Amino acid sequence: MKTILKVTLAFAFVAFANTLFAIGNLKVNIQPISAEKALVAISSLTDSNLKITVEDSSGRIVYYKEVAEPTGDYQKIYDFSDLEAGNYKLSVESDRLTAERSFEIKNWKIEVGKETTSLEPFFGYNDGLLRCSYLNFQKENLTLYFYDKQQLIFTKEIGRNFNVSEALNLSKLDKGTYTAVLSTNKKDYSYNLDIK
Repeated sequence: MKTILKVTLAFAFVAFANTLFAIGNLKVNIQPISAEKALVAISSLTDSNLKITVEDSSGRIVYYKEVAEPTGDYQKIYDFSDLEAGNYKLSVESDRLTAERSFEIKNWKIEVGKETTSLEPFFGYNDGLLRCSYLNFQKENLTLYFYDKQQLIFTKEIGRNFNVSEALNLSKLDKGTYTAVLSTNKKDYSYNLDIK
């Protein structure tokens, strides 16, 4: 029993350490050059495809670009002269990581906010158990939903826990298609599964 516990704890520690390493893998910096231009520098420890998005405060996308060639470093001078004064968010997606940095255009200058990074949750289904794990770096209020087609059949308020590890026993469900959704304040992550 002690051996099983030690192996389980060792596996959990390695998985946690790998996740923390991945979080530090993607960095986004915005360096204002003038009142209208800024250097955007993205660095990653591994070469990967990047999706770059700029949204305004209402969530409207004002810029989108996919960098098709895998790269570890990306730099570009962005001209924000067409943007109105206000708050914006620059997001970069790389593999399962998303790094965001807010910035504000006001009084003829660009003010850069802090960077936040998030990692998509892990979902897995095996032997009748649905597992979900997530590191809640932003301490957002989380809820787990489970749907049979479009009908909600289970809800669990998880709260603001940092290390989320949930398991649902689905062994007694009928055959069919189901969807699990982990909902954060900002985004919903869904996982579809077929029970046969």
